[in-house]
Amino acid sequence: MNKKKIIILSVVFLTIIFLIFDFLTYRINKIVKDLLINKSKEFLCQQVVIGDIDTSILRSSVKINNIEVRNLEGFKNKNIIYIKKINVDFELSKVLTNNISVKNINIEGAKLNYEFLLDNKEIKDNISTLRKCEKSDDKNTQDKTKNEKEKNKEKNKKSFIVNQLIINNASLNVSSDILDINKEITLNNMTFNNVGNQEGSNKFGDVLKMIFDNILLSINNEIIQGDLKNKIKNKLKVIKNKISPESLKKLEKTFR
Repeated sequence: MNKKKIIILSVVFLTIIFLIFDFLTYRINKIVKDLLINKSKEFLCQQVVIGDIDTSILRSSVKINNIEVRNLEGFKNKNIIYIKKINVDFELSKVLTNNISVKNINIEGAKLNYEFLLDNKEIKDNISTLRKCEKSDDKNTQDKTKNEKEKNKEKNKKSFIVNQLIINNASLNVSSDILDINKEITLNNMTFNNVGNQEGSNKFGDVLKMIFDNILLSINNEIIQGDLKNKIKNKLKVIKNKISPESLKKLEKTFR
């Protein structure tokens, strides 16, 4: 084999490798966008915006930066959730199969804006609205479970599993002009195992509920240990005539 043929074969080989890597990168980016945008919108009912995605086939990893979940209409902050970065380690051998396996997802630097506002004597908050969306989705899912199972068998639906979902260095900002509060709370680190849509795994909706419960627990701990409770109680005495009895009870329950 002469030198010219070796060069041609080398170029062809490298081109094939490049095309394979390019296809795998496209495939992985598509999966990531589907999970982040479609699934998040499905459970949170809000628009999701992604900054950029950096996929490394050689390291079997994905880095996603600047993820934003838009806030509900009427609330002050642009985003209800902002995530600085997400690191994902996956199993390359299963990317093209019907059973996608992710070793771990590490969510770093998430910030949640928890807001209260006054609307026609009613106190509204954005977290409760998200939880209503979550519960509504759970009900719809239950109603369609039977049909979904049949459809999944026919369509050979792709399944996925995340061995470990880790949330580190997350924070919560509780704010309200009407209550005159603006409090930053550090959330506990959270770890969830076996998350996905495979049989026997922890469903994303259930994990989301556990995250919300952890957030409410952190708020209650901050109220007990800090001065937030007395500050809100004093403020409620001033504004109690401006809000409905139902909203007053809701606030007293939230910040009990």
